[in-house]
Amino acid sequence: MMQNSGFLRTKEIIAITLILVGIKLSDSTPALLAQKAQNGFWLIPILSFICIFPSFLIMLYLLKKYNDKNLVELMEAITGKWIGKSIGLLLFLFAFFTTTLDSRNYIEQVKLLYFPQSPTMVIFFVFIGVVFFGAKKGIEVIGFTSWISLAFIKASALLVVVLALGDLVIQRIFPIFGSGLPNILTEGVKKASMFAELFFLLIAYKATKATSMFVKGIIIASIITLFEITLFYFIYISIFDYNSVNKIAFPFQDLTQFIELGQFFTNIETMFMVFWLLAAFIKFIILIYLTTWIFGEIFAIRNFEPLLLPFSFLVIMIGLLPFNAVINELILRESLLTIMSPFFIILPYLLWGTAWGKGDLK
Repeated sequence: MMQNSGFLRTKEIIAITLILVGIKLSDSTPALLAQKAQNGFWLIPILSFICIFPSFLIMLYLLKKYNDKNLVELMEAITGKWIGKSIGLLLFLFAFFTTTLDSRNYIEQVKLLYFPQSPTMVIFFVFIGVVFFGAKKGIEVIGFTSWISLAFIKASALLVVVLALGDLVIQRIFPIFGSGLPNILTEGVKKASMFAELFFLLIAYKATKATSMFVKGIIIASIITLFEITLFYFIYISIFDYNSVNKIAFPFQDLTQFIELGQFFTNIETMFMVFWLLAAFIKFIILIYLTTWIFGEIFAIRNFEPLLLPFSFLVIMIGLLPFNAVINELILRESLLTIMSPFFIILPYLLWGTAWGKGDLK
């Protein structure tokens, strides 16, 4: 299986991006942000996006200038083979640990909410097993699956928003800056890598019929994703208040249990669970595929499909290492976000400056 089949279109790129990045509205990221920003945490995605999106646009500009390159090849062309591979290896490690820590986060949600008696290891193996078989189908099937699933996933999210509107208490957003504007600004910069998946997707730059399709799709989806995440974070703070969000590990799941659909429909959270699980599976299918793709490009392994199995196994083994969800979320995942943020904010400017100094941008 070659990594660049060139069959994706704008709509598939939009679907992949919306599912891969947009699902952050339903994980434990809000609780993580509320730890320091309090009821101003809903502003952090906006600030993070403002910090990291110009860097992302620079990467798209460089990819357009070096239009025969993918992400890893671009870094090697600008900085030289060995420096480029070193940066690529660091990018791979970031993608791999993002996959590992995020998957443990989702496994904890599934176990706590739906299968409390099941061992974490069993759930992990089943979950990643499904992800592995999905990733083996290739980028074209992943894109098609993302597109046909998108309408159902977003319709369920829209229904949650509509049902939650009647319970909003707007006054709970005050004071708007929560623990203070300096804290909000600091957390906005430190957590800019909450959009790091946009950079991982750049490895698929040549997977579309035309690169203009990729650029159009990922930019449109990025803006929509920012709106979705901000909207849901605003709903969380308006319904639960920061004191509750601060203590609720999975606010989306609590919200689906809080809302009601008339007097005769009970346990509607089960309906939302189906679409949430679908989105979660697709998210990690995309992540494990992109991570393996990056590794294959670094070491010139064009047929990287056989690597999906060992990487899936490593995700499980390393994902099981944190003793509990608190260590995974408040220590490891927060540290990873803090480390990745300056990397993704600064690297594109360094690459652009190097390319300009070499005269490649003339």
